[in-house]
Amino acid sequence: MSMKKPASEAVPSPRRFLLVDDDADHVELMSFVLRDAFAEAEITAVHSIENARALDLTQFDSALVDVNLPDGSGIDLLRHMHEHADVPVILVTGERFGEPAVEGIRAGAADYLVKHGDYLRVLPVVVRKAAAMSAIKAQNRRLEEELRRRNRELERLNEELLKMAAHDPLTGLYNRRHFNELFARLYAESDRYGSDLTCCMMDLDHFKQVNDRFGHQVGDQLLVLTAESLRKSLRAADVAARYGGDEFVVLMPQTSPEDARQSARRIRVNFRNLIAERIPYASHVTLSIGVASRERHEPRSADALLRLADDALYQAKASGRDRIMVVRPFEVEA
Repeated sequence: MSMKKPASEAVPSPRRFLLVDDDADHVELMSFVLRDAFAEAEITAVHSIENARALDLTQFDSALVDVNLPDGSGIDLLRHMHEHADVPVILVTGERFGEPAVEGIRAGAADYLVKHGDYLRVLPVVVRKAAAMSAIKAQNRRLEEELRRRNRELERLNEELLKMAAHDPLTGLYNRRHFNELFARLYAESDRYGSDLTCCMMDLDHFKQVNDRFGHQVGDQLLVLTAESLRKSLRAADVAARYGGDEFVVLMPQTSPEDARQSARRIRVNFRNLIAERIPYASHVTLSIGVASRERHEPRSADALLRLADDALYQAKASGRDRIMVVRPFEVEA
């Protein structure tokens, strides 16, 4: 039966040590203790901050740094090491008072040793403890980064879901449900601030014949080209949606029927050019467009404005197709 290993065994034993101390005898003693406690210990010893800074600090598993060095404070070296490497640093001090230890811990030291009594006997324990704490901190950082990565991925997926819920998968335009939500808000804003809101309903002429003759793939291509025509013709503030089948709808905030008619002309021209370029055998497919305005035609609700635009579209179809019709009094433009 397998037994779970203690947590201490799961932490890799430090092997590469950096000793920064100008006391050669003390360095020799610490080196002896470390080699005795840690198999295959590799020890690099320097006597100054300058020499330590010249090293590649990332190559070490653990560092023991004397607080008082010939060219400065070991605490300054500690701060430098934390900026350049993820190495647990144990401060070694001959002072029995706690101020250097407190300052060192605040600066990021993993632990500290006071050169007094049998301190060398506890040196391996302190080193193992520092290594374990460093491993835990590194694991926590990895877990935090993984959590951030997963949160970012979750946010991206949520954005995709929201987009899928709001957009027509074929054309990439808003779908009918999301359009209705936007329409209600834009209509309320238009009514509150006394600005115009023009609605254009449009429909592909002879779409069914092309769909029946050439198949749904060509029909889908026509719908995609319609969406492309809308994107090329409209402003960023305008709202375009696939309303259903081969029917599309556009909202133009702060736009009069005359200005909306200009946009409708651009839509028809762009649609005609795209058809001629990409599906020339379907060049008989055209667009009929109905236009209605909140200010000009005074509907009582968003639904009423939509019905007016739909009525204008019906009149455009009844008048011969391939034209723009503005509602009441009906103004037709072939």
